[in-house]
Amino acid sequence: MRLTTLLLTLFLLLTACSGNENQANENAEQAVEEPTENTQNNQEDHEADKVEETSEEEQLIQNLPKEAHVEDWNLVLVNPWVALPEDFEPQLVEVDNEQRIDERIVDAWNSWKEAALEAGHRLFLASGHRTVERQSSNFDQQVNEYLNEGLSEEEAVERAKEYLTEPGHSEHHTGLALDIVDEEWIMEGHGLIPEYDTQDSQQWLVDTMTDYGFILRYPKGKEETTGIEYESWHFRYVGEENAKFMAENDLTLEEYVELLQLRDEQ
Repeated sequence: MRLTTLLLTLFLLLTACSGNENQANENAEQAVEEPTENTQNNQEDHEADKVEETSEEEQLIQNLPKEAHVEDWNLVLVNPWVALPEDFEPQLVEVDNEQRIDERIVDAWNSWKEAALEAGHRLFLASGHRTVERQSSNFDQQVNEYLNEGLSEEEAVERAKEYLTEPGHSEHHTGLALDIVDEEWIMEGHGLIPEYDTQDSQQWLVDTMTDYGFILRYPKGKEETTGIEYESWHFRYVGEENAKFMAENDLTLEEYVELLQLRDEQ
């Protein structure tokens, strides 16, 4: 009798252990399956994002101005890693403050300046075309100033590149770039600094620039794309249709040219 009771007790214990073990195995299998399902969902989300991103890019390419091409004179790309093409020759004429700009944008500049005056802003053209020699002098001068502040030569050069490009890589070589502030800003002793965007005249320039074919060349938040820190005073002529498309789609010149190249490759 005692033996029977003992065997029954052992049987029940073994059955309970087996049940617990089976449950544990089931839980383990579910635990293995769940991450796999989550991973699959993450992959699907990532692929969906890629499809959406591709679709947006394709949509932009389809909507590009039909007459725009990367070879157009007003879309020449010059930046820290793309030098001015050797065969590019601006057609320079002298305008305000003995500054020279490409004659093909003179009408646009004069019309913009006159509209600014009517709006109560007396614009000051601080800089237009610069020769490679002038850019070299400006760059060296900035480097020397940083050296005098105690920076090493390597640090001084890198610091200078934040707002100045090396000779041969400046947009000012094209004659299509204008550094613009207003006369009041200059009279108050200010220069070409980001804080110019606190002025009504700068905001007016940004609001109206595309009507005259200009863009803000180095906008805030696009520093990695342009290779240049934010410059509230630096405007670039690209033509009215191009300018409006770029502004409406928040594109830099680098991004716009890349889209045109992709379209040409299709």
